[in-house]
Amino acid sequence: MTFKTAAYLVAGDINLNVPCPKIQGAPPLFLATLKGNSAMVQLLLQHGADPNYRAEEPTASIYTETPLALARQARMLMNWDKYHPIVQLLETFGAADEYAPIETQDSLEQTKAEAKRWQSQNSQQ
Repeated sequence: MTFKTAAYLVAGDINLNVPCPKIQGAPPLFLATLKGNSAMVQLLLQHGADPNYRAEEPTASIYTETPLALARQARMLMNWDKYHPIVQLLETFGAADEYAPIETQDSLEQTKAEAKRWQSQNSQQ
């Protein structure tokens, strides 16, 4: 789906927090987050996607329980530069993670360094 098509669809009166069977019961925000599409994440959030949506099974086991947890995992394991803006977007729209501490600048820099090391090691394999 193109961004233009998505923008047209979300401008209508649709519920963006309905689980989609085609993506293991996750709402569209999970898919946009997983794909690292920050423009789509922002579009969905601006049109009512819940940044604190709590997924049920099987989504919670396949991905994570929340979009923020998914973005943080992807940021750590896949690509910091691609997923960190999504973490920031979700937080700007009110996402909170009751299981993870608030990131201070120092802890964020340490996490970023760890992520970059992890990603570098795994890209060489």
